Amino acid sequence: MKRTLALIALLAAVPALANTTLFTRYEGVRQGFLKASLKQVQSNAKALAADARKAKQEAIAKEADAVASAADMEKARAALGPLSDRMIELQKKTEGARPAVYACPMVRKSWLQPKGKVGNPYEASMADCGMLKSE
Repeated sequence: MKRTLALIALLAAVPALANTTLFTRYEGVRQGFLKASLKQVQSNAKALAADARKAKQEAIAKEADAVASAADMEKARAALGPLSDRMIELQKKTEGARPAVYACPMVRKSWLQPKGKVGNPYEASMADCGMLKSE
């Protein structure tokens, strides 16, 4: 009986663990934008795409691939919008520990990040522009 309950608890936790991994990978992408490192953005986006496929989140994987294959930071930032939208959809379906949703009224885009100081990934000159939208 104890083994059955433990197995059920583990199976119930697997989607949450997969989402945590995806949120962590996405945060790596966001940090790459904040550091203006295309190499870091591409590397983390590629890892996010691979983990999204493992988690059967094909829409996220597709958008992460677009970020990973961007030729420059401008194209990568443009591809970040649809990726962020997909990740926000996942965040809304996830319970427990998850990043908050922030938005920048200037670029009219949202992103995920840990609650705290704003780190806008969309515009290097406006890294601190944005506000907490939802937790």
